[in-house]
Amino acid sequence: MIRTSEAGPVALVCLGLQRGRLGFGGADRIVVACRRVMEGARARGWPVLHVHSRDTPADHGRPIAGLEPLASEAVFLRPGPSAFSNRAFSQAAQALGGPLALIGFALSDTILATAFAAADRDLRIDVIADAVAVGRREDPLLRAALHAPLEALGPLARLMDSTDLFEESAARFAAANLP
Repeated sequence: MIRTSEAGPVALVCLGLQRGRLGFGGADRIVVACRRVMEGARARGWPVLHVHSRDTPADHGRPIAGLEPLASEAVFLRPGPSAFSNRAFSQAAQALGGPLALIGFALSDTILATAFAAADRDLRIDVIADAVAVGRREDPLLRAALHAPLEALGPLARLMDSTDLFEESAARFAAANLP
């Protein structure tokens, strides 16, 4: 499904890419996928927003090696479970208008909370499933159970792979530049 031209450019939202999350199930695979998505987004000139937990000890709160924000990318500290608990993030996301592509840690808390908060603000989101950890343990049944609430958000939320995200972006770019 290609989004219509009224949607703004995709903005990548990197959630919880902090060293304290490296103990989560499948973390090595998720870090590789997040790096690939982040590089692809930067190459396409997408806005990249980083959201970190405010309540993380200093050594665990540092960005994961290779996933550090660039000097030109905004970093927000969230006091609550959702990225939208940071007022400046909420304003930035609403100004961008969506869609927001969510990657990072973890579907069981931050990503799900952010998806619901985005829907409350009528912002479209894409959860990039291959670049999202479920939680402290990787469990296919838990992953499937956590996909159900996202699917219930209807047309405002989609689950997709990073390959689909970039193919869709290329198709939107081509369609926008047709004579």
